[in-house]
Amino acid sequence: MLRKELIVVLIISALVVCTPISECKIFKPSRPTIPIDELLSAPEQIEIGGRKYVLETYLWRDFMPISPPDGEPLIALVWITATDSLEFPASVDGDRLWIVNGQEVWETKFSDEELPEESHRKHQLAKIARNGPKWGPGIQVDVVVRVIDEKNNTYLLRASNQWIHRTD
Repeated sequence: MLRKELIVVLIISALVVCTPISECKIFKPSRPTIPIDELLSAPEQIEIGGRKYVLETYLWRDFMPISPPDGEPLIALVWITATDSLEFPASVDGDRLWIVNGQEVWETKFSDEELPEESHRKHQLAKIARNGPKWGPGIQVDVVVRVIDEKNNTYLLRASNQWIHRTD
């Protein structure tokens, strides 16, 4: 009987933090669609159409007073950056994110939310993912993005040893 009560409490708790259920804030570890060793061997620079791209990141968890005592889940802001500083092509996009912490992986799609355009970032494509795991802050992880070109060719692009920051 105690087991059933515990399951009911867990389900109710999950429903409270999930609005709608598809945006649930509970991180569920699972096997990534790409093996960890392949993610970790992704290059830190790729070339598409004669242009080179690198990945920049800002990862953080919010611990402001209105946050839960153990903080909010991880948020990942990434920029796919054209190294030549020319305007980022509309034909290149990023559609998937992996953050690797040891043997654990958070795999997700990027949010559809519109990010404000910044005039000094015309050579970058900004993407954001929310509701990640409660790792860190103060740890380093590897970040990998799947980049897609106009012919639907895919490339993995990695940024190693990225810090998870904390906002208070």
